[in-house]
Amino acid sequence: MSGVTGESEALLEERIEREFVDGLLGGRQPFDRYRREVEASGLLEHLQAGYEEFWGIIERSSGYNTGRLGDEEGIRLYTLVRELKPAIAVETGVCNGFSTAFLLLALERNGVGELHSLDLPDVIGEVYDPGTFWEGKRGAAILPGKEPGWVIPDELRRRWRLVLGRSQEELPRLLDGLGTLDFFMHDSEHSYECMRFEFETAWPALREGGVLVADDWDWNDAFMELAQETHRTPVTLGEKLALLRK
Repeated sequence: MSGVTGESEALLEERIEREFVDGLLGGRQPFDRYRREVEASGLLEHLQAGYEEFWGIIERSSGYNTGRLGDEEGIRLYTLVRELKPAIAVETGVCNGFSTAFLLLALERNGVGELHSLDLPDVIGEVYDPGTFWEGKRGAAILPGKEPGWVIPDELRRRWRLVLGRSQEELPRLLDGLGTLDFFMHDSEHSYECMRFEFETAWPALREGGVLVADDWDWNDAFMELAQETHRTPVTLGEKLALLRK
């Protein structure tokens, strides 16, 4: 899998269709069915309202952003979780909660499973000690006065468990308590050191057939190193998202 940065939209869609829709799902029918579920749920409209609330308060020139996952990538994440039906899912990085909401909607529709999320909150306007956040961080932050995941609808929160802290410190403790995982998603600090740590920590805990997803996988070599070392072929979920199946 080569980097998709700069790849034309048409070529990217062809890659997703080949690797994810046909390769992982086995065809268009299940994907279209899951898309209809998301569209009928009202989640897209709910998240759009949160997006507009954010930019109604924060100036677009501020350097901050919502950390929002695109709707198409969100639908693919939803589809993946609906197909996988994880009992135990873990993600690192929540921010305002856009991608988390898609994961939780899928778990709710499955009628089984819990999502355990780790987040080191960066709230706009708060003062933090130097070094609290990675220097390569690109502005994803939480709306002032809000908590991590504030855009998640209340009815989806019963399957959600949130732990606050740095993943390098909290992830080993969390996994020790959970045991075997079915699904892991990296969406926290995109430094090589952090991504490598999370992958090396989470991969052994994944069951056979479980899935590891990486956001911004091409910011460094950590994801492709994992693919090479585990002899797995990456599957493209979007411009920024890719997965490996154990």
